[in-house]
Parts: sequence; C-alpha cells; structure tokens
Amino acid sequence: MKLFRFLFHYSPKLIVLATLIGIAGGLASTAVLAIINEHLRVATEQQDLLRFFGLCLGILLANMAARVCLAGLSHWSAFDLRLQLGRQWVGMPLAELERNGGNRMFAAITHDVDRLSESMHILPGLCIDITVIASCMAYLGYLSWWMLLVMVGFIVVALFIRHLPQKKCDQLLGEAHRHGEEMVATFNAIRGGIKELKGNMKRWNAFYAGELYQVSAQHRDKRYRAELIFGVIRGYSEIIYFLFVGLLIYGTGLTGELSQEVVVGFAVTLLYMKTNIDHVQDSVSQVKRARIALENLESLGVLRQTSSLTVAELRLRSAQEQVEKALASDAQLSDHLPRQLKHSIEFTGVAYHYLQEDGERSFGIGPLDLSIRAAELLFIIGGNGSGKTTFAKVLCGLYPPTAGSMAVDGMAIGDANRSWYCQYFGTVFSDSYLFGKLYGASGLPQHDAVVNEYLRELRLQDKVAVSAGKFSTISLSQGQRKRLALVTAYVEDRPVYLFDEWAADQDPEFREFFYHRILPGLKARGKTVVVISHDDRYFHVADRVLKFDNGQLSTWEAGADDSEARYA
Repeated sequence: MKLFRFLFHYSPKLIVLATLIGIAGGLASTAVLAIINEHLRVATEQQDLLRFFGLCLGILLANMAARVCLAGLSHWSAFDLRLQLGRQWVGMPLAELERNGGNRMFAAITHDVDRLSESMHILPGLCIDITVIASCMAYLGYLSWWMLLVMVGFIVVALFIRHLPQKKCDQLLGEAHRHGEEMVATFNAIRGGIKELKGNMKRWNAFYAGELYQVSAQHRDKRYRAELIFGVIRGYSEIIYFLFVGLLIYGTGLTGELSQEVVVGFAVTLLYMKTNIDHVQDSVSQVKRARIALENLESLGVLRQTSSLTVAELRLRSAQEQVEKALASDAQLSDHLPRQLKHSIEFTGVAYHYLQEDGERSFGIGPLDLSIRAAELLFIIGGNGSGKTTFAKVLCGLYPPTAGSMAVDGMAIGDANRSWYCQYFGTVFSDSYLFGKLYGASGLPQHDAVVNEYLRELRLQDKVAVSAGKFSTISLSQGQRKRLALVTAYVEDRPVYLFDEWAADQDPEFREFFYHRILPGLKARGKTVVVISHDDRYFHVADRVLKFDNGQLSTWEAGADDSEARYA
C-alpha cells in the first residue's frame, strides 16, 4: 500500500483516470467472455457480432489510453528523481561517500528509479487483470456458487504451492544480482590494473583463475538454478488450470452432476482468466521490487515532493531553466565572496575522527588550535598517514569537525553555512577529478583568451585549447592533468587556495615554476595559500611550515629534528 500511496500522491488525477480506464477495459474483457460463452450455447446473431467487435475495439482503446496516461508521468517522474538524486549526491557527507564509494547512489540511479518508474506502467494492466478476475468470479458465482468455492480453494492451494519455488527463485536471482555487482567490480579492477596485469602474467593468471573465475561461476550457477526453477514454475502454471478443467469433466464423483452450461462456462472462463492471474502474480513481484526501491530512495532523502503534480507541471519543474532557477540560491553562495581573506581562518580545539562500521572511532586529528592569516603562504608537511589530507578536508569544509569550532574572518562556521564556507577554497587535491569544461565560470571575468594564456604559461598550449569554456581534450599525463586542474583553480579566483602534493607528479622545471612563480604570484594577489608538500628544498618559500605527526600539529623549524618541534 505504501507504494500505491506514493504513486497516488505523485499525480492523483492521472492515477485515478488510468485506474478507471483500466477497470472499464477489464469489464469490456469480461463482456467479451460472456458473449463467447453465450455463443457456445446458442447461435450468434448479427447484433451480438457487432457488439463483440465493438467491445474488442473498446478493450484496445482502453489499454492504449491507460498506458498513454501514465507513460509521460513515468518517464518524467524518473527524470525528476534522477535530478534530485544528483543534488542529494553532492549534498551527502563526503565521509559517508568515501566509506561506501557512492554505491547506494549508483544503485538508486541505475536500478531503483527505473523500478519505481516501471511500477507506474503496471498499474493500468493490474487494474484490468483484477477487474477481469473479479467480474469473472461473479459470473461463475452466477453459474454455480458451489463450484466457485471449489475453484477458489483449488486456485489458493495451487498458488501456495507455486509460492514456495517462486520464493527460492527470487532468492537465487537476488544472490545472482549481488554476484553480478561483484563481477562488475572485478572487471573494473581489470580496467584499472591492466598495466600491472599485462606486466606480470603470474598475477594475471592468479587473478583470472581466482577472483574472476569464481565470481563469474557463482553468477552463472545462481542464474542457472533460478532459470531451472522458473521453468518448473511456468510448466506447473500452464498445467494446473487444465487439471481443474479435467476435474470438471471427469470428477463428477467429487463435484456432483453439473450441467453442460456450467461445465463449459467454468472451463472457458478459467482458461480465459489464466493469463490475468499470471499477470497479477508477475505484477506482485514487480510491486515488491518497486517497494524496496521506494524505501531506498526515501532513506536517501530523495522523495520530497509536497504536492501532487500533473505531467505538464512535472515537465515545467524539470525544464532546464527551472532547474537552473532552483539552483540559483546554491550558485549565489560564491557570488559575494571577498577576493581575499580579511583577517584569518581560526581553529579552536578542532578535531576529526573517522568512524568504523560499528560506530567506534578510529584514526583522527586534533584537537587543533590554529590561525591561518590572510595572504599567508602556509606549508603542511608530514609522513604518509599523519593526517595532512584529513586536515585539508576539514579546513575546506568537506569534513565537519567532530569537536571544536571554526571561524572565517570572525564568522563562526556550522552546518547552516558550511556550504557557503566551502566556496572560499580553490583546491587541487592529489586525486582531483578533471572536468572537460569550465563549469560555473560563466559569471567570472574570464574568457577564452585569458584561459589560453594560462595554458601557455603552464606549457599546455600544444596539448589543450579552450573554446567557449570547453577544453579540447583532457587525455593527458598525470602531471599535465594537474597543471590543467591548476588552470581551473586560477579561473575560479577564490580567496584561499589549497594544493595537495601538486608538484609530486611534475618535472623539476615545473616544480621550480610552481614554488617560485605560482605560489608567490598568488600571495602577491592577496590570496591565502595552503600547500601540502614533501619538497623540503622549497620550504624556505613558505611564511610558515607546520608538521603533522599522528594527527597532531607542530611548528617545523629549519634544522630542527622531530624532538625539537614545538606544538602550535
């Protein structure tokens, strides 16, 4: 019922209209059956012939009209849900996305939305099937209420017997689906590690004969067993109705003497209903999957419509200009940022701890008391796993601190304004994703000529060109991709810049360029710059160098070893 409440709430007028049309189609189908039964008893008159073909035409039109009513709603609601999922994805806490790799969002976009959309398609057919079954039952009760009770009991027992293997089949298909996801992950591993696999045939052979073979075999076996059981179910479903017809014809000892009219009426009607009963069973399985999809989407916070919508209203809400208008408030977060920090970014007792699956805390940083001053060039150093990148994500507002407080230019940062605070930063992380277009740069005082000048400055003019804010290619080496990412950061013109191991993949020439040209140039423009680095040859460029060790921060001094480090 939860699923049908959702569908009804989405667009009640269309749902009611499609339901009424479906019921009309079901009644027309039953009327056709009645004509067929009547024809088996007496000769058909011309009037009955016209009525027969008229009802057939009515069934066709009812089926088409019911599906047309919901076709637009189905596809446009799916489109609307995917847009909401996109916004929800960006709004999810980064730590949660990093823990599960966005798997729930991927599943929702690729499976759940489609299943929910498909559930709208089955509604007209389900209404037709239920109407046909109910009206046929009424007709059979008119012929013989006693045989109707016998038939209902027979069908209930038959459906219960079918349910047992059907449940096992559904279980096997669910397991096969999970193995299918594992198989996709395995092939992704091949794609990501193709160089390592090609360079070590022993590794490839072990991977092929091990993980790839096992996961593929498990998927094959589950699907094969499910198909075998499904074949048994289909064969059972085909024969069970004929068994009851045989009971009518040959089981006079059990059913008593029945008139020819009753026997013929029951036999024809039951065989006629067979397709509708099968459709209802299949629809129930689809409804179950759609209900699970609905619950998953609700848990992700996607379903937020507060009023019903027509298809026209849904199209209007999903139109590009309306979507852009709805996002305007988000885009305005960066419209009024200062060009530079006025005073500082303050950490007071800030700490952040990762949570394990059981909720227990694991590695963390802090508590930290720190002031990053306006136009300061700050280096962050430390060993692998010391907390540098975690600190960078807390600093940029990507991780909310689990303890302590933060402020920028005297304004406290909390959940209500954290998204606004994130806009202060232009970042190039070590694993930054490179988009093929300068998204969000349309309102900035940049144009293609300026961007191409940045490309020449970073020696990328022979590799990449920009036209209307779109790069000609992003198929570059890792070092070149980082230089192009730096161009996008330049264009954004944020008050604070953060570079995470930017120079690690660069040639000596560009390392020198980065530390002696780019960083001083940003500082000269009044930008505050935070650099995570291991390049001790260039520590003298920084105004201050801070060192992370096991989540704690200390001030690094040239010539001082770790024991002489002073905590900030």
